Amino acid sequence: MPDLTEIVRKAARAGARAALGEVKRGGGEEAGRGKGGDVSLRGDLAAEWAVVEELKRWLPSFKLVTEEAGELSFGQGGPVVVVDPLDGSRNYKRGIPFFSTAVAAAVGPTIDDVVAAAVYAPLLDLEFYAERGNGAFLNGRKLSVKPSEQPVVAVNATPKASFLPHSLALILSTEGFVVRMLGAASLELAFVASGGVDAYIDPWFAVRVVDLAASLLVVKEAGAFVKVEGRLGDPPLLSLDERMAVLAASAEELVAKLDRAMGKALGFGFSEARNFLMAR
Repeated sequence: MPDLTEIVRKAARAGARAALGEVKRGGGEEAGRGKGGDVSLRGDLAAEWAVVEELKRWLPSFKLVTEEAGELSFGQGGPVVVVDPLDGSRNYKRGIPFFSTAVAAAVGPTIDDVVAAAVYAPLLDLEFYAERGNGAFLNGRKLSVKPSEQPVVAVNATPKASFLPHSLALILSTEGFVVRMLGAASLELAFVASGGVDAYIDPWFAVRVVDLAASLLVVKEAGAFVKVEGRLGDPPLLSLDERMAVLAASAEELVAKLDRAMGKALGFGFSEARNFLMAR
């Protein structure tokens, strides 16, 4: 049987292939709402079904945490598998190729227990994957973060945070950062590992663990400096009810600069975000 890393890679690829297969059959059409509360597309449901079938093929038992079906158990015991079948659904619906399937496997109930992860963007042909203690990879190439002189920062501009991401982006731009808002959190964070961006900032306590569980292991294994907080637990719980704040960067001094910029733009830094945002 393949090891856990190979299994999550197989599952991510299966989900992405299924999403692509739905494009010509109206994969962007709405198909109700998932357990996570967001609108589900046909592509979401097809990708999730394919991921689960691939997992069932290799794992005798596991707990599933996924955006569409919610939390399910298959057999007794086994790993916790966290799935975002189609991250970047809006991009997918509009024909923008920046979307992915993300799968992470954990040996315990928190984000720190994730031991294997894969994020696959089929139209970009990019496969990020990682195994705890053995590094992170992109299409077979081992990754290690490398700071740049002109940092590029990805900001998660979720509508759930209202105007706040745009206020932050404005201040970052005036302070010399290049800002990107790309619409697929799993890929944006994973790009910190490969050098596509130098930092990812998502301090709104709105992002779910299904969105970032896989990419967090990728950036950690690539040597990024990471701050993560959860609404429900510290470390965040692998639960569909959990919401997180995340800051990841290629250099420790960049984390400090982003924290200062956040304070200037919003009136609170990353460490104060919990008190401000969770009181709203």
